[in-house]
Amino acid sequence: MNDEQVEVADLQAALGARERLRQWADGGQVAELLYAASASGWLDILKEPTTVEALAENSGVSTERARRVIEVFLAAEVVRSLEGPSPAYVLTTEFAALHRSPAGVRLDDTIDDLAAARNRIRSAFSPDARDHWEQDALIVARNWGMLPTAASRAIFSMAYNAVPEYRDRLAAGGTLLDVGSGVGGALLTTLTIFTQLRAVGVERADDVVQELRTRAEAAGVASRLEVRCADARELSDEAVCEVAYWAQAFFPRDARASTLAAVRRALVPGGLLMVQELTPSAQDTPEAQLHSALGALVAESRGVPPVCTAEELAAELRDGGFEDVQVAVSPVGRLVVGRRGN
Repeated sequence: MNDEQVEVADLQAALGARERLRQWADGGQVAELLYAASASGWLDILKEPTTVEALAENSGVSTERARRVIEVFLAAEVVRSLEGPSPAYVLTTEFAALHRSPAGVRLDDTIDDLAAARNRIRSAFSPDARDHWEQDALIVARNWGMLPTAASRAIFSMAYNAVPEYRDRLAAGGTLLDVGSGVGGALLTTLTIFTQLRAVGVERADDVVQELRTRAEAAGVASRLEVRCADARELSDEAVCEVAYWAQAFFPRDARASTLAAVRRALVPGGLLMVQELTPSAQDTPEAQLHSALGALVAESRGVPPVCTAEELAAELRDGGFEDVQVAVSPVGRLVVGRRGN
């Protein structure tokens, strides 16, 4: 190629890269617009069919500005249009459900979690960047923590039915050790399913512990729950818990072996530990690969392994001294259960 052809090819490549970058940015801009719409009360209005004029009047913006926002939401499938004498719009089924916060799955928490991930990404090239896990611990915990409702109880019951011995021990009462409790999505739901169960929840972030205690009171299970603000590695309990659950996906590499050792000590001989596999999408598409790579980078910035498969978790439990380690397939993903030996 001559010089002109080289320059043309270079320009075309640059334009292609610029377009791809704009496409990546589009999703973040829609999320920001959703956050603003939630804060302004638009999403409350859009639960019912409404017009652009009504939305404009509510927020004090021009009708043209309101129309442009609706066009974005239509393209992003946040809202849908309704047939009638005058154009009207309403939230799509998916976003109406997310706005209703079923079992505590909240739009605002999701957007806050996305913003926290963006902040983590920005630090990727900072040589002196530290994990600083506490800076967004509450945001992450809220995004993962469901409320103990009929729907969440149904989901957790499906999981427990896949591991009958573990389920039966929960039903028999005794004490559950919940390590990495967050705001209690799994813990509080489990306590409302098994009314004879008592539990110890261990969480090291002060603000997360405060919210966990508040949610336990609201769920009516505070009298059966001891919440400890502590590093799980420092647990001194010995042979007092029948069952344990470890939220392993949120534990850094350098804390995993010592955490497992503390959990094993706290279990009675023959006691059971359960962990859950959290794997990325199985779809082999460019979008899925990008999502997985970004998730791994965010996890790395928090000092956490990006993904542990069920097989890797089973090996980790065996290395930690657990016996009879089994992988169970449940409707909500694969679970790994190990037993403390006698």
